[in-house]
Amino acid sequence: MSEDQAVTGRLRQFGYFYLLLFLPFFGLVSPKSAGVIVPLATTMIFCGWLIETKSLCVLRSKAWWVVLAIVGYAALSMVWALDRQIAFDRVSKLAVFLPLGLVLILVSLQSANIGGDGARKLLLAGFGLGVLLLAWAIVTYGPFGVLVPPDLYYIQGKSGENRGAVLLMLLATAYLLAARSLVTTVWIGAAMLGLGAMLMLAYSQTAFVAFLVWVTVLAAGTMYPALMRQLVIWGGAAFIIAQPFLVLAVELADPTRSFDIEAASVGARLDIWIAVAHKVMEAPILGHGLEATRSITNWANEFHYFAGPSIPHPHNGILQIWIEFGLTGALAAALIWISLVRSLDLFRRKDQAALLAFASSLLVVIGISHGLWQSWWIWGAFGVVAVTLTQASRRELQRR
Repeated sequence: MSEDQAVTGRLRQFGYFYLLLFLPFFGLVSPKSAGVIVPLATTMIFCGWLIETKSLCVLRSKAWWVVLAIVGYAALSMVWALDRQIAFDRVSKLAVFLPLGLVLILVSLQSANIGGDGARKLLLAGFGLGVLLLAWAIVTYGPFGVLVPPDLYYIQGKSGENRGAVLLMLLATAYLLAARSLVTTVWIGAAMLGLGAMLMLAYSQTAFVAFLVWVTVLAAGTMYPALMRQLVIWGGAAFIIAQPFLVLAVELADPTRSFDIEAASVGARLDIWIAVAHKVMEAPILGHGLEATRSITNWANEFHYFAGPSIPHPHNGILQIWIEFGLTGALAAALIWISLVRSLDLFRRKDQAALLAFASSLLVVIGISHGLWQSWWIWGAFGVVAVTLTQASRRELQRR
């Protein structure tokens, strides 16, 4: 390797070091920081790869058709969108964020084990700092980010530890894969137990619910890998297709919405989900267009816990697909899910239970929490997928 190649190789490696160290914990200092950390890392990683290899072959993938279809259908939905200006602003962001995120994923697929044990130690250090900062937030009733000057709004944010805790939880698979070659099973188990305890005590319960799903799928996938693969594939697809009907069934079972957990905003979220599910039924095939909930105020049901009537996003990415794109979008999302989970067969068998757990927990977070098109969340999701891919070995790489 020439000196120039070594320098550019180090640039890609440095980009991953930066991502592996900072993504696990910095969201607990600065909730929206994934929107800065991940694109900056992507720039370093791709530039390093491009100058190092002098080739764009890594970008050859059928996944570009998926990105093109998402952006294209989102743009088409502006025809019937309730507010075309809001829809156009979001399409403009998606047309930039989704291609760049896919670039990060495609390079990461070719970057397994980059940096070796040094990179793994950085990931473990970042993950450990994340657990400590989450503990700080629980003990002090406020995220570490409150120490950041309030005028740095984008960097600090105002949503407590929720965003950082979710990203930390989604990186549990990457931690597990990295730790296997560095520490004993006892210490890995202790770390997971500590993370679970912290998430259980955290103010927002999104990450804890995802953690419970992660542990369940990991354990069941280790014992019954073939069965769990099928359950995750078809159960996830059914979860996407049935989403509004599941919500309406909950309303039918508890019309007064007596079930509420204030700390986890269960009552308020049910209010929102039920309102959105009813509105889905008014345009079930094509939906109401991109970012529809920002413009709707005439919701068909009464809010019991949510202040209303403005709903910036449904706090449920699957319902968001339904209300914006209808059954057409939901079927496309289900097909994408099936294809993604099936693609896990590319990885070595010993990693597949953890990867199934990762996919399941990611779907749960999408289904109960953040706005699907929030910039920080798009970048955070691409970031956690990329970090996980660096720790998972593909079968063909394992045979070399």
